[in-house]
Amino acid sequence: MASQHRLKTTPRVVYTLPEMQNSTVRKNVTYKTVEDTELQLDVYYPASHRKGQRLPAVILIHGDGSVEDLRAIKDGGQYEAWGQLISASGIIAITANHRSTEALTNVAGVANDIDDLITYVRDHNESLQIHEEALGIWICSAGGPMGLRAALYDTPPYVRCIVCYYTLADLKTYYDGLYSTTRNGSEQITPLFTEDDFEEFSAVSLLQRRSGNVPPIFIARAGLDNPLLNESLEAFVSEAIAQNVEVDFMNHPTGQHGFDILNDDPRSHEIIRRSLEFMQTHLL
Repeated sequence: MASQHRLKTTPRVVYTLPEMQNSTVRKNVTYKTVEDTELQLDVYYPASHRKGQRLPAVILIHGDGSVEDLRAIKDGGQYEAWGQLISASGIIAITANHRSTEALTNVAGVANDIDDLITYVRDHNESLQIHEEALGIWICSAGGPMGLRAALYDTPPYVRCIVCYYTLADLKTYYDGLYSTTRNGSEQITPLFTEDDFEEFSAVSLLQRRSGNVPPIFIARAGLDNPLLNESLEAFVSEAIAQNVEVDFMNHPTGQHGFDILNDDPRSHEIIRRSLEFMQTHLL
């Protein structure tokens, strides 16, 4: 269930806006160094942005994959285009690289990367010209367990909205998808997680244990996605509705995992447009 978006083959998002090519980009800002590896972010500003003007921002959390696949994922066509689309909508966009979970052996490390990314953005709000109390979190694919934890744990009030694109909503489903109970007739015991670990990285559990108001959530589902992923996403939607959370749900019946870059059709265009409008509504 790891993200399949390799930098060399990642196409751009299939939807465009007239002003998106006019975004101003601040590239390769180091937000964290891990074992001599710099984790970096890019900041996309609207073309109309004025120096000193602080705007709401959307932080994009990418999916999982191999170390090599993720090394420069923010520089691929998908995230460059999303940065441009969001900035063309009047909102600052932040794309960033976080580490691989390395087949779930480094889940805590990735969770820390995402936490540190959000902390850096908020702590450096003046230099980045960001309104630190008005953030959106956009979460893709298998970045879901870690990204949703960051967005929902203790329901931080500065998170004003959450956008999920074909998002895996819990760690247990990811684990089950990667590791069967047996391999070659022998029990597979690594990586090891406790029930508490699975609950910490479960969107349903996070909603059930919330301490404040949950921000509005936009969820985009790909109908042809991995059934296990969609089951986890549907459980998340059901719990959110049960708790009367504001949820905008859009299904692409013939959409693939990654439909925003793979399915150039009217339904993809509609979902992308509506998600951008959703961010504008809750951040501007």
